[in-house]
Amino acid sequence: MAVRKEMATGEEELHGVLIVGGGICGLATALALHIKGIDSLVLEKAESLRATGAGISIKVNGWRALEQLKVSEELRKLAVNLTGMDRKDIHDDRVKKVSYRSECRCLKRSDLVETLARHLPGGCIRFGCQVEAISLDAVTRCPIVSTSDGSTIRAKVVIGCDGANSVVAKFLGLKPTRSLPMWAARAMTTIPEGHSFRNRFLNLVSEGISFRLVPMDDKTVYFAAIQRRPPKERTNIRDPALIRHAALQAMQGYPEDVLDVVRSCDLSTMSLAQICYRPPWHLVFQPFQEGTVTVAGDAMHAMGPFIGQGGSSSLEDAIVIARRLAQTKSDDGAKGIEKALVSYVKERRVRILRLSVQAFLNGQLIVATSKLMKVLIRAALAVLFAGNSDRHSDFDCGSL
Repeated sequence: MAVRKEMATGEEELHGVLIVGGGICGLATALALHIKGIDSLVLEKAESLRATGAGISIKVNGWRALEQLKVSEELRKLAVNLTGMDRKDIHDDRVKKVSYRSECRCLKRSDLVETLARHLPGGCIRFGCQVEAISLDAVTRCPIVSTSDGSTIRAKVVIGCDGANSVVAKFLGLKPTRSLPMWAARAMTTIPEGHSFRNRFLNLVSEGISFRLVPMDDKTVYFAAIQRRPPKERTNIRDPALIRHAALQAMQGYPEDVLDVVRSCDLSTMSLAQICYRPPWHLVFQPFQEGTVTVAGDAMHAMGPFIGQGGSSSLEDAIVIARRLAQTKSDDGAKGIEKALVSYVKERRVRILRLSVQAFLNGQLIVATSKLMKVLIRAALAVLFAGNSDRHSDFDCGSL
């Protein structure tokens, strides 16, 4: 799979493994393959490394994957270990305290992306490369990737790590992701004198909004204000100052120290995005692989941020797909690679289905307006997950 033959722009290239998308999942997959001695080329449409979303929570299952990628120790130095969560309705004095039994840290997305990229060999990432279409050779069934600059790239393997609106997923025939009537305003705030939130996740709720604040280190916090059904004119806001203003308007009555965090945020990290997901029932029979083409990360299992597993589950994907591909022999050919990808999909399907069901139900709990519906959703969560809402973190994707 180490084939690499590059041509001038507009001509055809030959590669062993092509990874579409240079986000967390794409870079982690490239690094996992590199550790196993498999060359890959990452095609990233942006002109530089991208880290949309400001912060990302990595739970213990994600740290196990990062250990396999040999970057865990340097990343641990960049974020504090969270000891638990405090959940409170702003109209109620009672606080529900939950202690974390295992490791959970919130990293800057830029730190994670840059660390993964730094451990890759030079020339592994091609920036400014927009994938327009994918097809299979009529004779060899070899994947053919067409890019916006007119280039054509043939590869033995194509792995789509290109997010919720994946070109690769579209080629595979996956149904489009759906959107919840919820928008998340996210940003980071640095408090020079240090913050007072200790090392605990803070979740404040009120009618129509859920506010989450996560310490990253002693001076920096990440927050997400998740709003339900904001006014129509707000859904397309791109100006960071207007996003902040809209969030503050929705947070009237919130504690002053929390409002100060939003007021003082780094506007360069502020973003607003509607929450999208793949319905769990789509994951049961969706074709995540055809020939030697497959998907990983959000392209495979986009889910809402309600259980904090989007990033960690993508890291798991990277480990599993690299392990499966490394088990193929050089003389196995396309059939051997296809068999490896079938095994990868089979191994991941049950895991991502379980995560997606839990994330979906938690999202519906916020969206639901009927008290009866909320009771039914809570009952379903209790039955399906045995009252242990954080059990998903105990998962181990195994070694490379």
